[in-house]
Amino acid sequence: MRILYHHRTRADDAQGIHIAALCGALRELGHQVDIVALVRQTRVRAGPEPDAVEPGREGASLFGLPVPAWFYELLALAYNIPGFFMLTASVLRRRPDLIYERYALFTLCGRWVARLFALPFVLEVNAPLSLELSRHGGLAFAGLARRLETWLLSSSTRTVVVSQAMADLFVRQGVPAGNLVVMHNGVDADRFNPQVDGHVVRARLGLEDSCVVGFVGWMRPWHGVQQLIDAVAQLRPVCPGLRLLLVGGGPAVPGLREQVARLGMEHAVVFTGPLRAADVPAHVAAMDVVVQPDVTDYASPIKLFEYLAVGRAVLAPAKPNILEIVTDGQTALTFPAGDQAALTAALKRLYGDPALRTRLGAAGAALIDQRGYRWRCNARRVIDLVPPSPGAASA
Repeated sequence: MRILYHHRTRADDAQGIHIAALCGALRELGHQVDIVALVRQTRVRAGPEPDAVEPGREGASLFGLPVPAWFYELLALAYNIPGFFMLTASVLRRRPDLIYERYALFTLCGRWVARLFALPFVLEVNAPLSLELSRHGGLAFAGLARRLETWLLSSSTRTVVVSQAMADLFVRQGVPAGNLVVMHNGVDADRFNPQVDGHVVRARLGLEDSCVVGFVGWMRPWHGVQQLIDAVAQLRPVCPGLRLLLVGGGPAVPGLREQVARLGMEHAVVFTGPLRAADVPAHVAAMDVVVQPDVTDYASPIKLFEYLAVGRAVLAPAKPNILEIVTDGQTALTFPAGDQAALTAALKRLYGDPALRTRLGAAGAALIDQRGYRWRCNARRVIDLVPPSPGAASA
């Protein structure tokens, strides 16, 4: 198939990983993919979350000056004009069989162009942005955003969402259930697999004789890393070999460093800062226990699939969207979300039971294969949503 992939993101974080991975998988399957975007993909930082607030809303600025929410939202609406002409030109030039779009708030031009040329339009939604931005960033035109979001998801050929929890949320919002397809995120198995060696990283960071607990991500306050630090601090007197490896950067890091210093934990916690994406697998492999301390209720965190694929014991909150992926005691160990005592107890259990860590890690890696949590499998599913229809672009 000939596919136009349209997005309106900076594409320099985990969103960029997702975009590049899916487009690469589609190309590996023999499809032609042309990307239409205002911003070219740049360096991808290690660890940011795909469920983060929409790019541009955290400290939105124009020429270095902060802008109010209403102005940003007007700019997002205004994008539809150049976006419409960019997409129209691309359709006339490339004659695609499908327009695939990564959802961004107030972006309607992809649907307009698909309707104009009678093309299938598949929309990928990684977060319910009208809800998320209302909670985190504030929306000046919240009612309009919600109505447009509901219309867009309802009028697409199919709308791909990354969790059943998100699908349920959109059904309550008014989107027909039959228009929604749940497709969890995936992993690049060539980079993340049980054969990845973490010994060099452990040696370089002085972690050879430790039980290493780790987190990989672009750290924000709501990711719960502070609770993970508290758990390690509580366990150090009874688990002297326990060390914490935090991989990534983010706005929460200064506060986390202060917390570590206040607890006198500098010798037990290693901050790597942001890494090149190519360096992340070996750092995951250097860990004995990998932790997802918290997660938004509808996300499909890429880090969870990377943790599982490398074959490390996963510790995660028992939220419905996480339990869509893993089973407590079989492919991961889970704890009640927000329960500090339960997180600490689960971590202590994993520290004291190497056989459990090994069993969970092996089962998690097998799960990736069993359920096809790979980008190439996702690419096949996308194509299956819309059978090829040569000549549709000429309509």
